[in-house]
Amino acid sequence: MVARKTNKGKWKIYRKNYANGAKKMLKTIFLDKLFYTEKGQAVFSSLFSTKSKLFPSPKSVDLIAQLLLTATQNDDIVLDFFSGSATTAHAVMQLNAEDGSNRKFIMVQLPEKTDEKSEAYKAGYKNICEIGKERIRRAGEKIVEETGKTDLDIGFKVFKLDSSNVKAWDPDFENLEQTLFDLQDNIKEDRTKEDLLYEILLKIGLPLTTPIEEIDYNGKTIYNVAYGSVLVCLEDDIDLDIVQEMMKYQSEHMPPKVIFKESGFISDAVKTNAIQTLKKHGITDVRSV
Repeated sequence: MVARKTNKGKWKIYRKNYANGAKKMLKTIFLDKLFYTEKGQAVFSSLFSTKSKLFPSPKSVDLIAQLLLTATQNDDIVLDFFSGSATTAHAVMQLNAEDGSNRKFIMVQLPEKTDEKSEAYKAGYKNICEIGKERIRRAGEKIVEETGKTDLDIGFKVFKLDSSNVKAWDPDFENLEQTLFDLQDNIKEDRTKEDLLYEILLKIGLPLTTPIEEIDYNGKTIYNVAYGSVLVCLEDDIDLDIVQEMMKYQSEHMPPKVIFKESGFISDAVKTNAIQTLKKHGITDVRSV
């Protein structure tokens, strides 16, 4: 409750409502020129060192920051379903630098194509997502440069919604032998190991923000996920040496899940020996994709 004296010299009591944890009361009307679209355009253009409008009418960073101060707490996740040029991500990083918070952002944007006659297309940005990604990179680097805060988290990951990386079982009974031959390698040809890795994380219930360490062993990659909770190798020609190396990174608290590519082992005999070796060390949750 707040008490305030009116112009007639009388006291009036009224209630102020703030969002949970808000640091500011939201104004009814934003009149400050910092909130104007022209300001948003100027900040965006300065990031890309151009006077051309690569993206029309981007929101003001100050406007979004003001909304975040009203509606978020220090460790909240900010979701923008129509992220456009990623002004919201820029505002989150800027606000974190200013008040020492640890807000995170999720930007969602359809890969809407840019007009072939537009300045954005001529500059190499074929869709809006590419503009947003580059804006986040540049904004983060500029904030670090201006604030000198080298410990500021400006990292981000980019994901694209797509079909599974694993080929579906759809047998051609008239040519079954060829179908079985094609499925010897059941991973789609145009997918990377990282694509498959993140699908695995989702299917075993881990968030996409789970920490992942890439370990190079004799030119092959081992993924140490969540500090040894999950160990993944999606290479070809897996041998027992790789299996022994993977065990070095297992968590001290509980046996890890170990995941291989189904067709990755040199032979079935090596695969059998690998499973038995893992069992001897108390690792029984062994899977293949």
